[in-house]
Order: sequence, then C-alpha cells, then structure tokens
Amino acid sequence: MLEFLSQVILAYVCIVTVLLFVREGPSGVLRALVKRLRDLPGVDTLIHAFVGREVRKFVRQIDGKGGIQGKPQNVALGIPAKGIPRDELLRQMKDLKRQEINIQDGLVFAYVYTGEGEHFDCVQKAYELFTEGSGAGEEQDSLVTEFSRAFMHENALNPMIFPALRKFETETVAMTANMLHGDHNVVGSLTSGGTESILLAVKTYRDRARALFPRITNPEIVAPLTIHPAFVKACGYFDIKIIHTPIGDDFQPMLNKYRAAITPNTILLLASAPQYCHGIVDPIEQIGEIAAEFGLPLHVDACFGGFMLPWVEKLGYELPQFDFRVNAVTSMSADIHKYGFGLKGSSVVLYRSNDIRKYQIFAYSEWPGGLFGSPGLAGTRPGGNIASSWAALMSMGEDGYMHIAKQLMDATNKLKSSIREIKGLCIVGNEDHMPCFAIASKDQDLDILALADVMESQGWKMERQQLPDSIHCTILPHHVPHMDKFLGSLRQAADTVRGNKALSKKGTAGVYGMVAKIPDKAVVDDFLVQFFTEVYTVK
Repeated sequence: MLEFLSQVILAYVCIVTVLLFVREGPSGVLRALVKRLRDLPGVDTLIHAFVGREVRKFVRQIDGKGGIQGKPQNVALGIPAKGIPRDELLRQMKDLKRQEINIQDGLVFAYVYTGEGEHFDCVQKAYELFTEGSGAGEEQDSLVTEFSRAFMHENALNPMIFPALRKFETETVAMTANMLHGDHNVVGSLTSGGTESILLAVKTYRDRARALFPRITNPEIVAPLTIHPAFVKACGYFDIKIIHTPIGDDFQPMLNKYRAAITPNTILLLASAPQYCHGIVDPIEQIGEIAAEFGLPLHVDACFGGFMLPWVEKLGYELPQFDFRVNAVTSMSADIHKYGFGLKGSSVVLYRSNDIRKYQIFAYSEWPGGLFGSPGLAGTRPGGNIASSWAALMSMGEDGYMHIAKQLMDATNKLKSSIREIKGLCIVGNEDHMPCFAIASKDQDLDILALADVMESQGWKMERQQLPDSIHCTILPHHVPHMDKFLGSLRQAADTVRGNKALSKKGTAGVYGMVAKIPDKAVVDDFLVQFFTEVYTVK
C-alpha cells in the first residue's frame, strides 16, 4: 500500500511539473522548486544569509567607484552637544556638493527633471516665499533654507546616485534614534511628515502579521481614543480595523479597557508621547507591560513631542518613560518639522531592528524598467528636505534644543497659571509634559467654543476640540512675545461670552453644538467630505 501511495505521489509531482513547464517554461519549474526548498527547515535562513552577504559586497563595490563618494562615514550617533556653527556646516555642505554628480553635465538620465535657470529661479523664490519660519531664529531658518536650496534638484529615489543624501538620511535617523534612547540596532527612515511615518508603521505591522501570522485575515489595532487620526486613515487605507478604547478623567487610557480590547486578531498596540489633544503622555510603561504579556508590538507616536520631550525631561520635569527605554516599544515616529525646527515636511520613523523594518520596504524585481525598491510610500523624495533636516539637528545641537525647551516650558507654565485665574476657565489635565495644553470651561454659562469665536473676531486663530469641548494651544517661540496680549484677549472674551447664551448658537460654536447632537457620525463625516470638496473646487 505504501509503495502504491508513493507511486501516486510521484506521478502527481511529475504531472504538475510537466503542466508548469508547459505553462511557464523552465523558469517556472525552477521558481516552484526554489519555493518548495525554502519551506524546508533552515534553508530560508541560509538563503537570507547568502543574499545579505552579496548585498554588503555589492554596496562596498559601488561605494568604492569614483562616481560614488561622500558615503556615510563615522555616522553621528547623537545630536551634537553644542550646535555646529553656521560657517562650518556651510563648508561641509560645499564639500559634499563638489563630490556630487553635476546634473548640468548631462551624465544622469533619470531621477532629475529640473535644472538651473530663470524658470527654476522663479519656482524656488515662490517656494521660499511660502516657507514658514521654524521659530528657532532667523539664522536657523536661513541655514536650513540654504541646505534645502543646495540639494533641491536631487532625488533620493536611488540612494547611490546622490551619496550626500544617503549620508544626511542615515545620520539624521541615527541622531533621532540616539535622542530617543535607541541602541545601535535601531533603524529607520526619513519621511515627508508624521502621516507618512504613521502610514509606514501601520503598513509594516500589517505585512509583518501577514508573514508571521497568516491565520489573521482580519487584523486589528488597539489604540486610545486620543490617538492621532492619521492612524485611522492608515487603517482605512490598509484594510485594518482600529479599536478605540476610552480615556479616564485624567485623559489617559483606561488600562483595563485597553487590555480587554485585545483579541486574537490584534497585530499592534498604539500609544502617544504625548497625545496632541491635551499634551499628555500616555502611560507607555504600563501599556508596554500589556504588550509584553500578549507578545504584541507597540508603536509610540511621538510625532508631536519626539523632539521636545527628551529636553523637557532633562530640564527636570517628571515624565513617564516613553521611548526605547521601555523594552516593549518596537517602533516610534517623531517629526523634525515640529519641535526639531526643520522645514516641512520632515519626519522620522524608527524600528527597534531591521527584523521589523524589512516589512516596510517595497521591492519589485519584474519591471522592464529595472529592479525597483523603495523604503517609503514616495518614490521620488526631495533632496532639499533631507539635507535641511540634517542641517537642523546639527545646527541646533542639544544646547539649542535645551534653551528653547526651557523658554517654552516657562512660557507654558505662565500661561496655564494665568488661565486658571480667569473665572470659568480651566486647563484640561494636570500634567506638565509639553509646551502644549487645552483650555476648557468649568462654568456652564461660559461656552468655550463661543469664546473661540470671539477670540477669532479679535484676530486670533483658535484650534477647537471636542470630547470635551476645548481650545488647543501649542506654544512655540513666536508666541512668547505675545503672551500678555493673548491673556488680555482671553479675559475679555471670557467676560463677553459668560452668560450670553445667544453666542452658543452662532458661528463655529453653533456648528459644533449641532454636531454633538447628531447620533450618526457618518452624517458628520459626509459633511466633512463635502466641505473639503467645496473648498478645493475652482470657482
């Protein structure tokens, strides 16, 4: 009987092989054979090791060619203790530019579609005209703009064509990882902003789950209610269910509810450092314990505070551990174009090791146009943003970041203390984690959203929030000279609104009041879709 079964199996294999040969030729047969071999214990590991060795050999080879100079050497492991002077950074920039391929020489047949000339001068001036200042000072703004201008034509799609961009990116990632207490194994990518960093992290963990846990066909992510909407967007894009868990009176996740939301389909846990709404850091150490208990990865969204919290902590403020010091944290995101004081848009996504980041990278080897790979969502990546991100970190230095952090936290404490003295107003939460806070009303006769409308009538641009109704304030260097004026307007607006019920039915306050009463939020979503459709339609 056993001999008969073996003959049947052999015959089946022969038939399948012949059919595969007829349909796909010899290459199809070889491909199928390799796939079957990779299923054998240890074979895939051997292949991976062989490929890794060949990649390292290939990179060494092309790094040694005359056209590839300025490769990353002596990679900076941390942000300089003292900011590097402008003249020294400009000297380094010019040295790197001299080693780059000059597009005007006509040697490159892809990647760059622009060149120097009158037309591009006009484009560049328009770009610089609408590039906002970082708030870190005119010298900082001028430096990062000069780096952006110098590398504006360059494209990081191919990391070997413009080696200076590779140096800038690898060193920027290394400095960010070090700032967030990552070791030498932490890797990452420079992205176009917080949303791309978040999209990449979600995509990475979805693909990781597909590879390691194929039984999960309906993946889920667990997050506090205060998690940034970019994660909801990412889950919508990548067909993942996001489960929001409630927050308590301290505006932090209710850990028992958070833990209870985990199911066999959970592929990732999320936390914020801090959450944008109220500037409060989630209890990441405790969420890390939950992640470790269930063997789940944990991503910390520090897009908002990643370049502020480390310095606030060094100033002596009490902060919960929020970064790679928490062993369960497997990835983080942090925006350079926020408190890193770089140009928009620039962010970093970090992973504890390459074992995770590999699921971020896209590869396609069957395109007639050549072998294609991309570490991020974008193919073309503007060289100017990469160069200016590096320049921002190198010029600021730890001393520059500490100076601004102290200035902003002092200003924030003054604002919060003064706001608490205004009758009917309060600050949401009691934590001093960030130069950020939310103003709410503790008086039912004082509508905080009506107050926002009155403030706008005086020229202020207010950020309205809900659940509960509040006004968001992120404090930056350009706010410091205007604090007393802001507080005066706030006191006046509070006096105007207090007891005036009619103001609650007008303007934005009326819209938010209406929204709060609509039980089906799909109707509100439809309102938002139609709003953006109308706003971005040429009339």
